[in-house]
Amino acid sequence: MRAALALFSALLVLPAAGALGQEPADAVYYNGRIITVWEARPVVQAVAIRGNRFLRVGSNQEVLKLAGPSTRKVDLRGRCVVPGLIESHVHPVGAALSERDGPVPVMHSIAEVQEYMRKVAARLPADKLVFVPKVYATRLKERRYPTRQELDAAVPRHPAVADNGYAAVLNSVALARAGVTRSTPEPDNGKIIRDPSGEPTGLILGARQLIGRIFQDRTFSHQDELWALRTIQKQYNSAGITSIVDRGQAASGVRLYQELQKLGELTVRATITYRIGSQGTPSEIRRRILEIPFVTGFGDDRVRIGAIKVILDGGILIGTAFLRAPYGTGTEIYGYKDPDYRGVFGMSMESLIEMARTANELGWQMTAHTAGGGAIDRLLDAYEEADKVKPIRERRFTVTHGNFPDARAIQRARKMGVIYDMQPAWHHFDGPAIAPAFGPDRMRNFIPLRSLIDAGVTVVGGSDHMIRMDPRLSLNAYHPFFGRWMAVTRKTAAGTVLNPEQRITREEALRLWTINGAYGTFEEKKKGSIEPGKLADFAVIDRDYLTCPEDEIKDIDALLTVMDGRVVYERK
Repeated sequence: MRAALALFSALLVLPAAGALGQEPADAVYYNGRIITVWEARPVVQAVAIRGNRFLRVGSNQEVLKLAGPSTRKVDLRGRCVVPGLIESHVHPVGAALSERDGPVPVMHSIAEVQEYMRKVAARLPADKLVFVPKVYATRLKERRYPTRQELDAAVPRHPAVADNGYAAVLNSVALARAGVTRSTPEPDNGKIIRDPSGEPTGLILGARQLIGRIFQDRTFSHQDELWALRTIQKQYNSAGITSIVDRGQAASGVRLYQELQKLGELTVRATITYRIGSQGTPSEIRRRILEIPFVTGFGDDRVRIGAIKVILDGGILIGTAFLRAPYGTGTEIYGYKDPDYRGVFGMSMESLIEMARTANELGWQMTAHTAGGGAIDRLLDAYEEADKVKPIRERRFTVTHGNFPDARAIQRARKMGVIYDMQPAWHHFDGPAIAPAFGPDRMRNFIPLRSLIDAGVTVVGGSDHMIRMDPRLSLNAYHPFFGRWMAVTRKTAAGTVLNPEQRITREEALRLWTINGAYGTFEEKKKGSIEPGKLADFAVIDRDYLTCPEDEIKDIDALLTVMDGRVVYERK
């Protein structure tokens, strides 16, 4: 709190609140423009905090009455304040570990990928893997993946992989180590891309089981993972984020958060999505869930268990998302031509239905990675089957990503109370690149925020942050105000506006990262807005979110971030 006093440095001397028959506040922030996301009082001047809760929210006069001799009083000097921001889709540990050995540059071309590989190879023994994380053709100026030969030219002696989690390009040494040859059978869960003679080009879509052995060098210790979580949460705080939803952890990942909490070093509230494998019979899936020793809601206000999750399809950036109809032509950006290909769907419907029924029975919230429209429809089919046994509305089942919900998918979600976890910033970087592959009919349904909100579907805002630490330069930029700017403007990197009819208002966009995010984790009565009795989480920002020029929204930065009533970030 001393940091806040240093930043705003103005004190009032008022009669003790105790003299008025009230216990005084621990802190008062006054003389601001505070956007509360509280319907009763949307914009106020001041807040009082006692312990880790908001005590009073209102005018300067109302709130300063609660100041006593020991109350810390901070003059906001007209600054704008928003509730603590909730990032509903991140992968923080992996994102930080990507830069465990130093910053990973933003790569815009194949030549830059090659140059980075050369630098990494220069410091590694010849048998060690040269690994470049999250290389997407949609982000490269060539609009294609590098070839095996291009990786060979950069790294001839080391095994080398340009990876993005759902697809990978291997050089010749890595292909040999993985044992992938012209005679390797085509996998059911992906594609081996081959040249006209049948030789692998180095590009493998999905089918991670084919290349898992070459990643043995990419192992990290428990201390590495603790470092990652400790480091990245500070970056989140610097963007005004006070709560996150980690969208994919196993038991060991849950323990990371618990350990950091015990050390008193956790500065973001974390809701942890528990991920299970998609393979197995319905009875095996059920047994897998029954063996988990907790359920949604286990934990406290700092670390708690959220949804159970499964991966159903691939990705829109690699051409393996499962669609309602084949991709058709225009898939060159993905490195293949196959007019009959619909993408990957990695779970039997019988097992998916059993998962939904079991989750509903046991009290789990459920979600699934569903990038394509076909995957959305199948997930909603499973949710409907569970809903027939027992209504799922109170479980707040979720569609993760859900990039292409058509009108029917929206209405089905509304009927069951299903939430959409969406990443608006994908419009900006990837909308123009994927449009030729998906075609105009499908692109009309790309992240249709206006249609979802008008239908009464709850949407939570996030980024799918995976690589790098910088809020705006990460592969999936996680700065909430950048995401909000995209939701409001839908402006792309190509200078176009993608589906302008799907724009939403500033107030609606703010809700995606505040009260809607809290609703998505069953905590809307505890956080997500600034009102008496709720957790004292908020951010002081450097311009007025509601009135600044529209294109300045993306540039808004946090000056001060407060979580549980204490300062966790101050801009120097």
